[in-house]
Amino acid sequence: MGGFGSGRPYEGRPRVGVTRQVKASDLARIGALTEGWKARLSWGDAIYEDMRGEYADDTLRLSWKVETEDKDGHYVVSIPIRISWSPCNYGGQRPWLLCPYCGRRVSALHLSSNARQLACRHCFRMTYATRNTDDQDRLHIRRRKLFRRLGEKGSIDRYTRIPRRPKGMWRSTYDRIKKQIIQTEMDLDDAFMVSSGPLISRILKRYPPA
Repeated sequence: MGGFGSGRPYEGRPRVGVTRQVKASDLARIGALTEGWKARLSWGDAIYEDMRGEYADDTLRLSWKVETEDKDGHYVVSIPIRISWSPCNYGGQRPWLLCPYCGRRVSALHLSSNARQLACRHCFRMTYATRNTDDQDRLHIRRRKLFRRLGEKGSIDRYTRIPRRPKGMWRSTYDRIKKQIIQTEMDLDDAFMVSSGPLISRILKRYPPA
């Protein structure tokens, strides 16, 4: 395998959230950042199997099989990821992943398109989807995120009703998120009127009201 970035693993600028990724928060949630932890993991699909992980001395080592065209059919990629910790405001510690290539402290590492490298978004020159969207798209993304915070698991469209307060959520937190959703929906209506204004004007010019 060549050095980092060899083989042009991406064409153009990939978007965060589209590629497979490893998140520090998910690792902490399943107990993977506990001394002596060892288990099999999954990318969330059946394309890259046999992923294994083990944690010791603030280092998480991930390994998985990558298919090749030779007679062996695959080889194993093994990447050590250093873990850094920072104190939280209300106690406890927050884990961070140190990029194996640049050493940046990040919350997630991303898998290259050839499945042979894990690196941060800076190394892969990744961009966020919201940077390539218009105002309405950004508002729709924000609205969906707010719905997810309220526990909505199904599809979310413009007519999806605001979910009920999830069990265990403070009333003040629920009211704040609900208010943000309502404001976002109002902003969506305004954005639609702005974007459709020129079209409505052309229609009225061509078909003036009687």
